[in-house]
Amino acid sequence: MLALIFSRAKFFKNIFSKENQNLMEKVFMGIFFGILSIVGTYTGISVNGAISNTRVIGVAVGGLLGGPFVGILSGFIGGTHRYLIDMGGFTSFSCGMSTLLEGAIAGFLSSNFKKSKNKISFSISVGIIIEAFQMIFILIVAKPYIDALNLVKIVGVPMVINNSIGIGLFIMIIENIKNISSSEATFRAKQSLLIADKTLQYLKNGLNSTSAKEAAEIIYRTTDFDAISITDREMILTHIGVGSDHHLSGTIVRTSLTHKVLESGHMSVATSKEDIGCENPNCKLFSSIVIPLRDGLEIVGTLKLYKVTNEILEQDIELARGLGNIFSSQLEINRLEDVSRTAIKSELHALQAQINPHFLFNAINTIVSMTRSNPESARKLLIHLSDYFRMNMHNNKDLITLENEMRHVRAYLKIEKARFGDNLEIDYDSNSDMNYLIPPLTIQPIVENAVKHGINKKIDGGKVSILISEKLRNVEITVTDNGIGMNHEKIECLKEYTDERGIGISNVYKRLKAFYGQRAELVMDSEEGLGTTIKITIPKRKEEFEIDFVHSS
Repeated sequence: MLALIFSRAKFFKNIFSKENQNLMEKVFMGIFFGILSIVGTYTGISVNGAISNTRVIGVAVGGLLGGPFVGILSGFIGGTHRYLIDMGGFTSFSCGMSTLLEGAIAGFLSSNFKKSKNKISFSISVGIIIEAFQMIFILIVAKPYIDALNLVKIVGVPMVINNSIGIGLFIMIIENIKNISSSEATFRAKQSLLIADKTLQYLKNGLNSTSAKEAAEIIYRTTDFDAISITDREMILTHIGVGSDHHLSGTIVRTSLTHKVLESGHMSVATSKEDIGCENPNCKLFSSIVIPLRDGLEIVGTLKLYKVTNEILEQDIELARGLGNIFSSQLEINRLEDVSRTAIKSELHALQAQINPHFLFNAINTIVSMTRSNPESARKLLIHLSDYFRMNMHNNKDLITLENEMRHVRAYLKIEKARFGDNLEIDYDSNSDMNYLIPPLTIQPIVENAVKHGINKKIDGGKVSILISEKLRNVEITVTDNGIGMNHEKIECLKEYTDERGIGISNVYKRLKAFYGQRAELVMDSEEGLGTTIKITIPKRKEEFEIDFVHSS
C-alpha cells in the first residue's frame, strides 16, 4: 500500500524510473527504504517476546533497486532501530544484525536482479532466501535456543511467505512505474515527431517571424504547455499563450534565462519566476524549458516552453530536447540548401558566361564569308548567334520549359550547321509536351559535346539526333551522335566527371542531382568508331514551383 502511494509522487517516479541513480539519489533511497523498514517494525505483531513484521521488505527492495550501497544503508538504519528500541526482547540483536545482512545480500544480488527477465519472480525468490536466512540466524544467535526455536516454528513460514510476496508486489509496482515512464517517453517521442512533421514545412524557410509563429502555434495546440516562445539571438519572433500581453513579438529578448542559454548553448530548466528572470512582476509563468536552436554553425535562437506551475516533468524535458534537436537539424538543412542553391546558381552563371572563343570566332568567320555570297543567310545566322548568346547570358531562372531550352539548342545548331554544311546532319524528334520544366543549359551542353568531340573529329562528319519522349512519370531526353565515340576507360572517366572535356556533362549532372536527387539520371553509352548516346531522365514538372533542393545520400 505504501509503495502504491509513493509511486504517485513525481519525485519517486523520477528516481525509480531510472536504471542507475547518482550518489545523492542513492543516499535518499537508502534513507527512504530504511524508514520503510522501521515502519515495518512498528506495524509488526508481538509473538512470544519477539515481533512478526514486514521489516525485510524495505531493505530487500532497496538493495535490489539501488545496489549494495542502498541495501547496506537501509539495512543499517532498519537494523539499528530494531536493536536499539528493544521491542522484541531476546531477538533484538539477532533481528537487527540479520536486517543489515539481508540488505547487503539483496544489494549484492542487484546486478543479477536488473539482468533478470522476470524481475518479480526473482525478487520473490530473493525474499524467500533472505527470510529463511533470518530464521536460521535467529536460531543460531538468539538465546535461549528453545525460545528461538518455538518462535521460528510460529512465525517462520508466515514471514517467509508473506514478506517474499510483499517484496514481489513492491517490485511489481516499481516496474509498473518504469513501464508507465517508458510509455510516456514513447508518447513524447511520437508527439515530437508529429510536431516535427507539421512544423518542418515552415522551418524549411529559415527562422523568421512567420515560420516561428506557425511552429509555435502547432506546439501550443499539441502539448500541455501554457505558453510557447521562439526567439532569434536578439528579438522575440513569436510568443503564444500566457504572458503574451508583455512577452511581445518583435521586442527585444529580456528574460535572463534566454540570454543565459544564448550565451552558453546549453538547455536550461527554470522552476521559479526568479529563475526565468522576467521583468514583469505580474507574469504568471512559473517554470520554463529553454532550448538553444542551431543552424550547424552557431546558435541562431531559442525555443521556450512555459508552464504556470513548477511541474516540469522528465518527459517534458525529453520532448523539449527532441524538438530542439529536430528544429536545429532542419535549420541546418535550410542553411546547407541555401549554400547549395547559391553554389548551383554560381555554377550556372559561370557556365552561361563561358563563351568558347573558338565557337565565337568560327561563327563570325562563317557569317563574314556569307555576307557577300548569301547576305540573307548571314543575316539569319546573326539573329541565331544573337539569340544563342542572349539565352546563354540572361537566363536567370531556376527552371525553364523544354521549348525554351530547345530554342537555345536550335540556335546553337543553326550556327554549327552553317559551318559544317552537309557534314553535320541534325534530327529532332519529340512526342512530349514541351511545357515541362527543366534546369536551363541541360540539353545544350550535351549537344555541344556531341558536335565538338564527336562529329567535328570525324573526317566525313556525322549526325546528331535529339529525341524527347514522355513516359508515365518522367521525361527522357536522348542525345545521340555517330561520331568517333570513346572507349570504356574514357566513359568511366567521364562518369567520375573529372575529365576536363567533360565539364559540360559534369555541370549538367551535378545540377540535375541538386534539383531532383535520385529521381534524375544521366546515362552514357559509347563505342569507338560508332558514336555516343547520353540519356537524361527527369521527373515531370509543369507548374512553376519553389525549388526544394534534394541531396542524394
